[in-house]
Amino acid sequence: MKLRALSISRWKHDDSTIKDPVHLYFGVDLSELSFFQRGTVKEITALVIRTCVSKTNAGDYQRLEHEGNYIYIISKHTGIAGVAVCDTEYPQRVAFAIINKLLDEFEQANGGKISQDKADNTMPFPALDEALVKYQDPAEADKITRIQKDLEETKQVLHSTIEQVLARGEKLDDLIEQSDKLSMQSKAFYRTAKKHNQCCVVM
Repeated sequence: MKLRALSISRWKHDDSTIKDPVHLYFGVDLSELSFFQRGTVKEITALVIRTCVSKTNAGDYQRLEHEGNYIYIISKHTGIAGVAVCDTEYPQRVAFAIINKLLDEFEQANGGKISQDKADNTMPFPALDEALVKYQDPAEADKITRIQKDLEETKQVLHSTIEQVLARGEKLDDLIEQSDKLSMQSKAFYRTAKKHNQCCVVM
């Protein structure tokens, strides 16, 4: 079981020129990757999370499947979303409980104020980094999962693949190639990993 990434992202912007979600703060577990792969994997993960948040409606709990991973998203009416990227063995209830806890703590820590900056990672949130380490073992989240159990049982979770939520004719591979947020190195790494069927290393 592996918790790969966590994010708090803003999808509703005061500036109408900003079209894509912005990661207020996100972290990726890069411990199993070589030094040379880390920047690339972080860039690709950021793009995948951004795409998933943009395809999740306000108020929804959603689980998307991609390349042997589940991307869990909770999109709040306040304009932010929490995301957890895990392997398929990681318990769904735990993933959603972690997201709920982080969203609550993030809003409390910032008094409900959200940066409107266009750049990613403008609102450092140490609790997210701590959760990314602590909750590699889902049993650590047992207390919060018990608290969240009733909530999850009453909430409908939408299950899809990334391909199903993208617009007709849109493909993640094309979004990666067209993205101006990814370096040429990241795009080449993604193509090579995909070709060798190693995208679980990427995301």
